[in-house]
Amino acid sequence: MKLKIIQEKDSKLFNRKELTYESSFEGKTPKNEEVKKAIAEAAKVKEDLILIKKIHQKFGTPTATIYAKIYATEEALKKAETRNKKQKKKEEKKTEEKK
Repeated sequence: MKLKIIQEKDSKLFNRKELTYESSFEGKTPKNEEVKKAIAEAAKVKEDLILIKKIHQKFGTPTATIYAKIYATEEALKKAETRNKKQKKKEEKKTEEKK
């Protein structure tokens, strides 16, 4: 998967970068986890600090537009982004398994 930055915006209030990528790939549209890994390698940051907001594939072509947010710290990520019920349950399971 090849990534090309189309737009980059610094959001100092939320302590993050908002990026728009154009991606070219082979086969089906890549999953969020695959995109996170590719962005982490390109930006040289941890995968935990990346949030993929949208992957929009252009019909009939092996290209997609990806909107992602890269946070400076995990605290900034937790403050700025809300979690849905599914994410909360996953976190609760992880904490119970650690005990």
